[in-house]
Amino acid sequence: MNHAWLVIGPPGPQRRDAARQRAASLVGATGPQEHMVLEARHADVTEYLAPLRIDDVREVTAGLSRRPLLGAARVVLFGELAGSTREAQNALLRIVEEPPPDLTFVGEVARPSDLLPTLVSRFVTQRLARLPLADVKELLRSEGQEADEELLNAATRFGGGYLDPSREALSALRAVTEDLPPDDGTPDWFVRAAEAVESMGETWLNGLAGIFSSHYEATADARYLSAWRKVEKTRSALAG
Repeated sequence: MNHAWLVIGPPGPQRRDAARQRAASLVGATGPQEHMVLEARHADVTEYLAPLRIDDVREVTAGLSRRPLLGAARVVLFGELAGSTREAQNALLRIVEEPPPDLTFVGEVARPSDLLPTLVSRFVTQRLARLPLADVKELLRSEGQEADEELLNAATRFGGGYLDPSREALSALRAVTEDLPPDDGTPDWFVRAAEAVESMGETWLNGLAGIFSSHYEATADARYLSAWRKVEKTRSALAG
C-alpha cells in the first residue's frame, strides 16, 4: 500500500473533501466513521491545516508510535503544504521515507513546484478532477449564487473546471462590477478602471481577470487580452 498521497488542486472545500475522502479510504472508514473523517473528528486522522513548521513535524515524529484507536491504520493529513518551511519539508521527508506500517500521509498543495522535488517524489499524486464548465455553473446556481449569464460564464471560465476558484471569482466579479466604471468603449476606460482598482486587493484582481477574459472572448479586442495578461502577472507576483 502506498504510504503517502498528495492531492493537487486549488485550495478550498473541494480539495479538502478529496483529501479527507482519501484519508477515510486509507483508514477503512465507512458509514458513520467516514462522516467523522469528513467532519475532521475521527480519532485515527490527525490534521495539520496550516503550512508546516519544524515544531509541527517534531510533534508528528513524537506520535509515530501511537496505535490506531478505531481501525487498523492512521493518517496524518497536511491541509496546506505550500508555504511550509524548507526545514520542515526536509524533516517531513525523513519520516515519509520510512513511516510505521500503520501510518499513511495525505498532503494538499496547489502546485507540486511549491514543494521540494525530493519531497514530492515520495508521494503518489492525485490531481483534483476538473468538472465540465456547465456543471460548475449549475453548482453555483444550486448554491443560490444568483448572477447574470455573463458573470456566471466569466467565473466558470476563470475557475477552469474547479468549483472553489469559480465561486471566489463570481464573488469578486460581483464586487468589481459594483464599483468599476461602465465600459463605454473609450480608450481612457482602462485608465479609469485602473484608478478604481488602485486600492483593491487580490479579490478584485480575480474579478478583473474574469471580466477581461470574457470581454476578449466576446470582442477579440487585443486590448482586453493585454489587460488580462497584466492582471495575471500581478496576481502571480502577489501569490509569490
